[in-house]
Amino acid sequence: MDDAGTVVSGSLLVRDGVIAALGAGVPGTLAMLPEGRADESFDARGGFVLPGFVQAHLHLCQTLFRGLAEHSDLLRWLAERIWPLEAAHTEASIAASARLGLAELVAGGVTCVNDMGTVRHTEAIGTVLEESGMRAVFGRALMDRGAGVPPGLIEPAARSLEDALALAQRFDGAGGGRLRVSLAPRFILSCSDALWRDVAAAAEAKRLLVHTHVAESPAEGEAVKKAVRTSAARYFARRGVLSPRFVGAHGVWLDDAELGLIAKAGGALVHCPGANLKLGAGLADVRTWKRAGVRCGLGSDGAACNNRLDAFGDLGLAAGIARVKHPDEPLSAREILALATREGARALGLGDSIGSLEVGKQADLVVVDAAGVHQAPNETEDPYVTLVHAARAADVRLTMVAGRTLYRAGEWKTLDAPRVAAEARAEARALVRRAELERVG
Repeated sequence: MDDAGTVVSGSLLVRDGVIAALGAGVPGTLAMLPEGRADESFDARGGFVLPGFVQAHLHLCQTLFRGLAEHSDLLRWLAERIWPLEAAHTEASIAASARLGLAELVAGGVTCVNDMGTVRHTEAIGTVLEESGMRAVFGRALMDRGAGVPPGLIEPAARSLEDALALAQRFDGAGGGRLRVSLAPRFILSCSDALWRDVAAAAEAKRLLVHTHVAESPAEGEAVKKAVRTSAARYFARRGVLSPRFVGAHGVWLDDAELGLIAKAGGALVHCPGANLKLGAGLADVRTWKRAGVRCGLGSDGAACNNRLDAFGDLGLAAGIARVKHPDEPLSAREILALATREGARALGLGDSIGSLEVGKQADLVVVDAAGVHQAPNETEDPYVTLVHAARAADVRLTMVAGRTLYRAGEWKTLDAPRVAAEARAEARALVRRAELERVG
């Protein structure tokens, strides 16, 4: 996934967490190691080695909500299910939710996430991320207002931002540099003018990403216009929120002028096709984003609105939507794969260190088996087409972050998957009782 679109046969050598060499000449490089061998090796013959997937918009706190919020309207979904469930979280349930999500993600080849967090107990997400070995940008969701928001999710603007900056003080740069902290104001309807003003100033002063939602659904757009008398993107431009550190999820209903504002500011948008289809929000036009010069990534969103944290599934959906939107000029399979690798890394400001397999970059990589009957018979004819349109999460054989193996041949190396699932089930039952939800749906 480099600039040239290089596809080579050969080996890849990792030293001290960094890609040291790759290609046909690597076996000779092994002679330079002590005793002429690597400390650890993985036979990837019959597979593709590619950069690990970047999940550029995620809600790990919502993994326990999978199957509990089957609405088709964003605002109702939030008010009737998501916010009550988030308000009922404890530190233990947040940690269980994050572990469950990460277990699914690493088994599916994800090596970096951009997580929204929630209002309370986000420190637990940071601890789990640090222990798991995952690379991540994450933040503490900021909410100081909003109709239908439970009191437990609303905090005064000053306190909310203070706690978010304390999270950055604790975790930004943790895990040997794997973890970065963002400011995560949820969306316009849950944040006051004062909070947006302070977020913009703090992001500039501390050089932190601003991760939020923008133009996700028509009903949301109408509510935003009623609340602030303009659209979300125009509001962000006027408040100084747009910058090269801006990462907006969804962007389904942005017009050309709004895309121009985001592009001019150097901001990024994240395509979440599975979530947008599940909530009936609409079809984002990524080709138009790219024409406007906006940096783009791909995300699954949360397990409450997808319900799979599956990069392969979203690759296929993104490709299909691109063909519906632009049948004469759809995004190519290579462009689609880039959304989940190099372009996703650039959207998060991490393009210099991850997103492609190049000497000197971090060894964040995945091995995908290409020997399945569902990929045959032309699996190597065009690796991009195979990966986007035929491969599955179950094809992942190895997931590595910074040279550390997180998943190998069906085994999790940093997470106890059976225990994670058992704890998640127990915590989910207790969570539903606390939230006093009487029925699913």
